[in-house]
Amino acid sequence: MNEKLEMTFNNSAGTSTKISVDNPRADLTDVEVQAAMTAIVNANIFNSAGGDLLSYKSARIVSTTVTELF
Repeated sequence: MNEKLEMTFNNSAGTSTKISVDNPRADLTDVEVQAAMTAIVNANIFNSAGGDLLSYKSARIVSTTVTELF
């Protein structure tokens, strides 16, 4: 099973931008993710097609299972 942390941000164009991190820690907390997302917004180090990231919107951990058929 593969897992990824998907963090969604609001950008200056009024749309959403997603940043994904593969294989997040199993004990990751919502407080840690919110702090990291706030730091990303405050540092203004990422730019999206919709402009600067203005605020965080949501975060989730997505798990996928891949079954090889051949």
